[in-house]
Parts: sequence; C-alpha cells; structure tokens
Amino acid sequence: MVQANWAVRDARERSDTPRHVELLDAAARVFVARGYAGATAAAITAEAGVSRPTFYVYFASREEIFAAVAARVRDDFLAAQEPERVADSPADMLALTVRAFAAAVHRHGPLLTLIEQRAQVDPGIAALAGEISERPIRRFAKYLDRQLEAGLVSPRVPNRVVAETIGHTLVRGILSRATRQARREFEDHMIVLGAQLMGLPEAVQYRS
Repeated sequence: MVQANWAVRDARERSDTPRHVELLDAAARVFVARGYAGATAAAITAEAGVSRPTFYVYFASREEIFAAVAARVRDDFLAAQEPERVADSPADMLALTVRAFAAAVHRHGPLLTLIEQRAQVDPGIAALAGEISERPIRRFAKYLDRQLEAGLVSPRVPNRVVAETIGHTLVRGILSRATRQARREFEDHMIVLGAQLMGLPEAVQYRS
C-alpha cells in the first residue's frame, strides 16, 4: 500500500513538470500528423527531442499518452466556460464563451476526430469523448439556470436545448469553415442566435 501511494504521488509530481507538458505537446502534433497507428513512442520522443527511457518515465504506453492528450482537450473545452467569472452580463458571457469555444474547436479539430475514432474501440477514450461533448454543455446549461432564476434571461426553449444548440452547432460550423474570416462571421451569427434563444433584451435580428 505504501508503494502504491508513493507511485501515485510520483505520477502527480511528474505531471507538473515542463517535460511532461513538452511530451504532451509533441504527442499531440504526432497524433495529428501520423494518426494513431503511426504515433509510436519513437516518433513522439523524436518530436520532443528526448530519449525513449524519458518517455517511459512519464507514460507507460502510447495508449496512456493519448488518454492524457484527450484529457487535456477536455480541459481546454471546459476552460472555454471560464468567462463566467469575468463577464458583466449574460450577453458578455455568451460572446466570450462562443469565441473561446470556437477557438478550442479550431485548435483541437484534428484531435477531436482521432478521439472519436479511438472511442469506438477504447472504453476509456469513449468516456473522455463523452465528457468533451457533454460537460461543457451541462456547465453552460447550469449557468443559464442561474441566470433564469435571477431574471436575467428569458429562454425561448429549455436551457439544455439552448446549450446543446449552441455547442453542437459551433463544433460543426467551425470545423467546416476553412478561413479565419469565415469562422469569425460564423461566430458572430452564433452570438446573435444564442442571444435570441436566451431571450436577451439586447438580442439583435440578423439581416443577410
């Protein structure tokens, strides 16, 4: 039991090191460039500029480092909800969240595809994929619940539907647009749509 506790402690300490972050960064690049099958430990260590033994200090296998990369993607999507702490109003929160969520989708688009593929054969990755999809939506829906109780929003549909509509549509829309300008315009449209769904007094009507 003592040895197990020390192992957990050692793993936590290693996860806080710059080398751990460098390996995750390198692994993410290699997974995107080579796919899951081509992302060997040798390819990842070459990309990171470290030795194979160094890799195994931090990760036991390719499966483990891919799970760590997927967990970081999940955390990045959850961080997109953090503007709640600085937004002055639901309208500000909506705009900040749409921008941050869209940026996360664009940043992790190729990895999202790989995560979905691995989720078909790996239960652990399937759980992470479910969290990536569900937790940001659930968090935003809870935020809307609080704003509804405070009388600051008047949603046209249930808050869960508002959150799902914005979240799922953003993912599909951002991934399907190749240019920065096209993505920015789509974000603008999603902010207008979100404000209308939330029943914000300052919601504007879109005119093409």
